[in-house]
Amino acid sequence: MEEINMSYEIPKNLKYEEKVIFNLSLWQAGSIGICAGIAAIIVFKTPLPIEVSGTIALLFVAIGGGLAFFNLKEYALNFAKFIFKPRQFGYLDKEMKKFIEISSVEENAIFLSNGLIKAIIQIQPINFHILSPRHQEAIISAYKDFLNSLDFPVQIVMRTVNLSIEEYLFKLEQRAKKTKNEKIKTQFNEFQEFVRKYIDEHAVKNRLFYIVIPSNEKKRIDALNQLSIRATLCQEKLKNCNLTTKRLSTNELISMFSSYFEGFIENSNEYRSVLTFLDQKRRVIAA
Repeated sequence: MEEINMSYEIPKNLKYEEKVIFNLSLWQAGSIGICAGIAAIIVFKTPLPIEVSGTIALLFVAIGGGLAFFNLKEYALNFAKFIFKPRQFGYLDKEMKKFIEISSVEENAIFLSNGLIKAIIQIQPINFHILSPRHQEAIISAYKDFLNSLDFPVQIVMRTVNLSIEEYLFKLEQRAKKTKNEKIKTQFNEFQEFVRKYIDEHAVKNRLFYIVIPSNEKKRIDALNQLSIRATLCQEKLKNCNLTTKRLSTNELISMFSSYFEGFIENSNEYRSVLTFLDQKRRVIAA
């Protein structure tokens, strides 16, 4: 019979610990042994009543079992970090830089603290379900071609944000005013009130889609050139899927990351802080 060789990748997050005694790892055996020893000392070497010493001993036995079999150590460390670490950061805080792992944003790319450089493409989605079956098949075929053309990993990100229709309503209001028709103005006011109320009551959200493209080059110039080529390839292939794409610029990347913090306002796919609006207001007043 012909021998078939099959290869597979071992998951990177796979953990293996050598068993040393009674099918227990060194950490498991040590946790149980130490906690059991403390429990025995409390019961046999302390003058406490058996009810008290027994309760304390059972507590240590439970701790040993938790450390050995239920990953109690990780839970305890996470709880300690939750208690002692600050729970709120501003986007200018030094601790936040460690959290988001971004070293800088420049030349339309993100420079991470681990040395990696990435670019982001924003995708304008389409309503796939309202298309004809023939059109749907064509898009699926084009999307398969896009996936098959990739010789590098990509990350597809979907983000949900509050729906903002202020720009749409503003333009509609300007058109209504130009007509100089009071009935149209009244209809607009009623429509505006209905839409705002509907969005607030139903918590209507907007979905934003992104593709994150990495570079595996070490030199800065080579990495930026590679990102440019990969981004162009993705945009050309996605265009065949009738998708409108845009590579985010430096300012757009900064605005996008800043918008994850509270106190920022989405304005026509750009994100401005309250301080920005106050500064603009002051300039208008000064003028």
